[in-house]
Amino acid sequence: MSKATGLLAGILAGAAAVVAFKSLPKEKQDELKSKAQQAGETLREKAYDAAYVAADMASDVTEKAKATTSDLKDKAQDKYGDQIDNVTDKVKDVTDQATPYVEKAKDMATPYVDKAQDVIVDLRNKFVNEDIELTQDDVELESALKDLKEDAQSAKDDVVDEVSEAADKVAKPTTDDAESK
Repeated sequence: MSKATGLLAGILAGAAAVVAFKSLPKEKQDELKSKAQQAGETLREKAYDAAYVAADMASDVTEKAKATTSDLKDKAQDKYGDQIDNVTDKVKDVTDQATPYVEKAKDMATPYVDKAQDVIVDLRNKFVNEDIELTQDDVELESALKDLKEDAQSAKDDVVDEVSEAADKVAKPTTDDAESK
């Protein structure tokens, strides 16, 4: 059926129902109206009940999930708390031991960086006094200085990485340690 035919059939069926309803005696019409109202109220009450039951179930599931999560968190802390504390202490110790080496690397690189900066300033002053314009194409000292800074930073980062790797190796419990706990 096409949409128009379906619409027409619906209108005709509705009109036939109204005519049939109006042709009933007044008492029968009142009885049908009463039954329709009761069915509507019953349906509405059941819909409300279903909504409340669903909300209660969702609340219960949420509470159970929170309780389970909290319980699991507590169990994990109880089971692995000491190991986590030990690893944290070892990492802190290794970091404290590595700090002087990092500072030493910085101190070693600083004079070279300062000297390179002084050379650039001196060259600029010399070229300014001789009316020669210093450009990036003529002198690549600034890029060399940047490279030197990057090398110093890279060396520092390498030392930090090596210290972190050593801390990881020290912090990893061996299978004997894990079995004893």
